[in-house]
Amino acid sequence: MIQKLETEHLILRKAQKKDLDSIYKNVWSDSSLAKYMLWTPLNSIEEAEERLIKVFEFQKTNNNFFVCLKATDEVIGFAGIIQNQEEPEVYEAGGICIASKYQKKGYGKEVLSALASLIFNELGGLKFHYSCFKENIASANLSESLGFKYINTVKKIRRHDNLEYDSMEFELEKNYFG
Repeated sequence: MIQKLETEHLILRKAQKKDLDSIYKNVWSDSSLAKYMLWTPLNSIEEAEERLIKVFEFQKTNNNFFVCLKATDEVIGFAGIIQNQEEPEVYEAGGICIASKYQKKGYGKEVLSALASLIFNELGGLKFHYSCFKENIASANLSESLGFKYINTVKKIRRHDNLEYDSMEFELEKNYFG
């Protein structure tokens, strides 16, 4: 597993115990962020401690990262990729989230570009799939700004609350990256 990626303003790295307060305050406790995501917001630091332990385990076998400001190491989000088991040359975004107060600064674009570079230049991937809630226009625009092409919209069910939603599916091929 890759341990760290760097962009102009960010470091994508594995979670650490010291990250508990910033990931909780900036991301996990923010219900507005969870609106278009597949996770539930947390109500206490104790819940965050439990989730962080699960993150440590998950990151042992997955290319999943906390997104940190390079200047301060403050955690402002998370991001990751998942290799498709049936088509090993295909990777999927495993959730990309930037804290509300850090949005509209270009950080999402840095993160998505770093993940695409990892897939195509280090992991031998040929395709990168990205999806978002249809209502999440900023996320759809972000993917298209990096060359992702819209494929289709499919109905999905969010597990924790059984919400049926439209998921916009995008694809970036290695030949069109960079």
